[in-house]
Amino acid sequence: MTDEEIVPPTFAEKLLFYTTATFVLLGTFSLFAFLFLVPFVIEPAFTTIFMQFDPVPALCVTTGVQHLVGASNCSWASCREGCTKDLFECTQIRVNYKLGIYPNATPTDMDNLIRIERALRKDYEYENYEVTADKSYPDMGEEDLPEAIPTGLQGNDSEWYFTGARLFPNVKGCGYPPILNCTVFYAKHKPIGNNYTCFYSRVDPGLVITELDMWQNTLNLVYAMAIPIPSFIISVIYLTFAYFKIYNTEEESEQAPLKSDAEAMATGDDEKPTTPGSDTFREDLACFGHQLKMQLANEKPKEGFESNSPPISNSASLSGTKSSFVNA
Repeated sequence: MTDEEIVPPTFAEKLLFYTTATFVLLGTFSLFAFLFLVPFVIEPAFTTIFMQFDPVPALCVTTGVQHLVGASNCSWASCREGCTKDLFECTQIRVNYKLGIYPNATPTDMDNLIRIERALRKDYEYENYEVTADKSYPDMGEEDLPEAIPTGLQGNDSEWYFTGARLFPNVKGCGYPPILNCTVFYAKHKPIGNNYTCFYSRVDPGLVITELDMWQNTLNLVYAMAIPIPSFIISVIYLTFAYFKIYNTEEESEQAPLKSDAEAMATGDDEKPTTPGSDTFREDLACFGHQLKMQLANEKPKEGFESNSPPISNSASLSGTKSSFVNA
């Protein structure tokens, strides 16, 4: 028995195989990339947009710093490297800020700034807004800023727009090196009385961040959604089409001879389906019965002859042969 010859795949078959493998890998990597980007890029970008940070920077001054230990005490931290780990030790920075600062303001201008008259915004409900103040501020000198108690939105007679706001480097307050370095962040913003520009949220005035680039934030959001999602959709569409059209057609062509033989066995000479009530089925059954009877009739005489004939011993046959030889 000779081995079957191995038929090498054609160029079309190779192209189909590699194309399918490419789309399988593309769909898999696109799905995992999207799941990875959701907590690290997409969700922070949407949160930054929804919080409606004022693009015009304000003047922030550090008024209080707390270093806490324990998971129950660390409900938030001003900066942490890693957005998924639990907090057991945290540093919380509170700031006061005033409005009317522009990006090209020099340090001297920032020191000499006076408060711009403003009224509370009417399109937000701030009357019930209240922030729990940190009462562990270190002692301040005579020239230091006024005490930040009570915290929250201030009236027109106050120098500050908001006191006791929470300071973060971004809307999530976390990141990964080299984009975010908490050591550098704390060195710049932790000393009491330091001045720097910041961006406050119109939705939550008690939330202040130090870095804001809405163009880059929108660009990151577009990249994180415009690349993985269409890639995954295209992969699914191709694989679905290949399964139901390309590979299904090949299987049907391979099973065509078997199907034709089965149809020939299931139909008679007149190409009508063979059913228990059809004429073809009755004729086949009668033919089978006749052939069975003939077979049984042929086997019965043989069995009767063998049973009725007496057995002939070897001695009798030898004696008969001997007597016939003597008579001769």
